[in-house]
Amino acid sequence: MHGFGGQRPWDEILTPLAPLLNHPDDDGPDLTASECAAILPRLREIADKAEGGSTDPLLRRHIAAARQLVVVLQLCIEKDVDLLFG
Repeated sequence: MHGFGGQRPWDEILTPLAPLLNHPDDDGPDLTASECAAILPRLREIADKAEGGSTDPLLRRHIAAARQLVVVLQLCIEKDVDLLFG
């Protein structure tokens, strides 16, 4: 993917995570509540599958961060507000 050393453009990627993965790290447009709703199930599924008893500390931190993002996405959906980056 562009931005990660790849050659494929993001508009060719079919994943609900694309708006999150293709988001600039240094700000950029917000994610809408509807984009959060599209991202949430897949992110939750990934965190659930990854959790499976790993003892790797780095993986555990990433899983914890994904779980925190799940909570934030859920709040954005419930309150119908954008997820702000900055």
